[in-house]
Amino acid sequence: MKQLYILPFDHRASFFRDLFGWQEPLSKMQVTKVKEAKQMIWQAFKIVWSKSKSKGELGILVDEEFGTEILKAAKKLGVVVILTTEKSGQKVFDFEYGAKFGAHILRFKPDYAKVLVRYNPVNKKDNIIQLKHLKRINDFCQKKKIGFLFELLVPAEPAQLKKYGKSYDLKARPALSWQAIKEIRAFGVKPNIWKLEAMPAKDWQKIIRVIGKNEKIIILGRAGSKQVVSQWLKTAAKFKEIIGFAVGRTIFYGPLEKWRDKKIDKKQAVSSIADNFQYFIDLWKKGKFKV
Repeated sequence: MKQLYILPFDHRASFFRDLFGWQEPLSKMQVTKVKEAKQMIWQAFKIVWSKSKSKGELGILVDEEFGTEILKAAKKLGVVVILTTEKSGQKVFDFEYGAKFGAHILRFKPDYAKVLVRYNPVNKKDNIIQLKHLKRINDFCQKKKIGFLFELLVPAEPAQLKKYGKSYDLKARPALSWQAIKEIRAFGVKPNIWKLEAMPAKDWQKIIRVIGKNEKIIILGRAGSKQVVSQWLKTAAKFKEIIGFAVGRTIFYGPLEKWRDKKIDKKQAVSSIADNFQYFIDLWKKGKFKV
């Protein structure tokens, strides 16, 4: 089965806030600097892509705001292109370009259109609003024959955090994720790929049972440490329905931070990002295809 190794750098507000300490609105100089950093990630991706024997399995996830040139170059090169569509940093999902979301997707004709959705089943009112938006893009992608990638985050609500504390991720989030997927699919939103947070093997089994037969899963990195994300990938790789990963900040943030602080130059940062991306590809393949 075809695997999918995604380098996501579609972060916007969190990208320039965490890396540079900036807030909106950005100056022209700041926009240029953000684009420069994203170009470095793109250059690192191309290093890995150029050496790969399975180029059709490597993809990028990037935004239109800072990554238009990258999206066009990736499309021309034949990379798996994924375009983000959500408005950055919103608790309730909405489109970055409102009712014109479809035109912006068609501008790039990506392999997949991606949504990031914060969906906790207890938030009934917010979830109905989200589901209506999500059904629109689900139907649009089906009609235009564009893949649909759904990134699901299930953040803890205050009462849940009070009850579970640091054990929320293990004791509560997997069951809430299962319930969220069940509700989302029942509304007629059925993506080609679910991008999900890590969980124990027993919970992956439950999640796999609730998704459709033609739906696949990739695992996200959530800016975890290299060691932690490695363990998440090792667990996920055991399931044939989980076909890869989308790990971003774990791969690129450290090198970009050192470049920002002038501890390494641009070439060294690009090389380091490429090495990190290749590390996770090799780790996944070892876990997935070991004899």
